Amino acid sequence: MARTYLMPPSGSLRLTLFYCAFVFVTQAHPAFLNTTLSDELHPQCTDSNDWMNAGYFNPNHCLDALNKLEDTDFKLYKSRDIEFLAPGAKSRTDLDTVRLPRRYTSEGCTIIIAMLSTITENFLPGQVRQADEYSHTDRSKFSYLWSIAAWVDGSCVSKASMLGWCATGAHSSIGIFTVGTKSKVNRIISSGLLLGNTNRSAGWNLHAS
Repeated sequence: MARTYLMPPSGSLRLTLFYCAFVFVTQAHPAFLNTTLSDELHPQCTDSNDWMNAGYFNPNHCLDALNKLEDTDFKLYKSRDIEFLAPGAKSRTDLDTVRLPRRYTSEGCTIIIAMLSTITENFLPGQVRQADEYSHTDRSKFSYLWSIAAWVDGSCVSKASMLGWCATGAHSSIGIFTVGTKSKVNRIISSGLLLGNTNRSAGWNLHAS
């Protein structure tokens, strides 16, 4: 089925300027992301129908979904250190915890924050590790996660008329996804692994900076 792209996002001047500044700063200064950049830690874009809604998506909806992330969890948690947990994973730190996945939907576009350890199907473009190589817990801040979501939106949606994802977190075990709300990929992430009482530490000390 041929893809049909609707009008490019109008956006706001603030977000447009942010996209430009954020991409420039992260390319020039990887330490800004609090991690070491690799191929997997850049936005990975795709025009696959599996990521879209019956072959198309509306870029304006993705900007609205980003605004929902900003207006909810970003406003609530701001720059506090958070330990993010897969379903059923046990906390390993004394930080505040947030269990993933979390979704921010505006009509046909959804931004998802999910632990990569729960995504067992190999469908992610640019992925360099298998699901069992990721930790079930990882540290980050919602301010970082919003920045990564904005980077994916600016790199994939606004610039390339595609959808996509990026790995982030202290140990690169958190995935930020921009997907079609009714897409196959959204359904795959929604059916992520339930861990029960198990927890994979992968030998990482989440207290470390």
